Amino acid sequence: MHVDDKNGFGYLTFALNSDVDYESCALLWALSLRATQKLPVKIAVVVNDAKSCRSELHDVCDHVISVPKRPVVNNMQYEADILHLTPFKETVKFEADMLVPCDLEIWKHRFRLQDLCITGSVQNHKRKKANDLRYRQFINENLLPNAYNGLYYVRVTKQNVAFFKELDRIFNNWDDEIKKFRLWGAHEPSTDFGMAMALRNLGMDDCVSTTSLPTFVHNKEHCVGNWQYFSIPKPDQIIVNGAKITVPWHYHDKTKCTEDLISKYKAYV
Repeated sequence: MHVDDKNGFGYLTFALNSDVDYESCALLWALSLRATQKLPVKIAVVVNDAKSCRSELHDVCDHVISVPKRPVVNNMQYEADILHLTPFKETVKFEADMLVPCDLEIWKHRFRLQDLCITGSVQNHKRKKANDLRYRQFINENLLPNAYNGLYYVRVTKQNVAFFKELDRIFNNWDDEIKKFRLWGAHEPSTDFGMAMALRNLGMDDCVSTTSLPTFVHNKEHCVGNWQYFSIPKPDQIIVNGAKITVPWHYHDKTKCTEDLISKYKAYV
């Protein structure tokens, strides 16, 4: 989509089904946005085929976009196409397996300080900065920017076009690019590490936030420890192990996205 055809500010996720039902996760994510945002928002989802995807996505989202198929290392590489795919001039990208319990309107002020603003730290269930040193040893040992692609803001600019072009190049040459760094052996192509390398290559480290926003609760054990219990009385009330989640929740375990939970969110939209 040409930049002249893009409009406004909106939220986008990728839901490229494989052996995981990301479309259902994306539907739940979109419902959570509809249920918790005080002002109307625009929502887009990128799917394998807009004609055959889960039909409710067309009801809840403003844009359902078929990804133009091309040779890729894995589906994560399609994120390099975000500036072509997004219908928005300003895009906030979420992972599909996330819920939004808070109003994000005030976050726009932080986002708009930069053309590209990537989450640089995540929280645990107790609203504390998560210790991700062990989980992100590759990032830390190589002093790379601590990019979390789960939540970021991007505007359509020449610099950002160059950034995502570099990300695509890194995916296409992963085996050579990853070997330029220490501890490279165990890492398959991934968006987080690919973004970190692309940012470093282009001198764009400052695009990764060093402030408390944006952020999210990353539900991987490395970040939050062991946990067992969660409940969602209402869309703006997510309780995990007795703690209320006040920022977006990356629940990570796709089995948490059930038809019952989807139905519960529909009742609030």
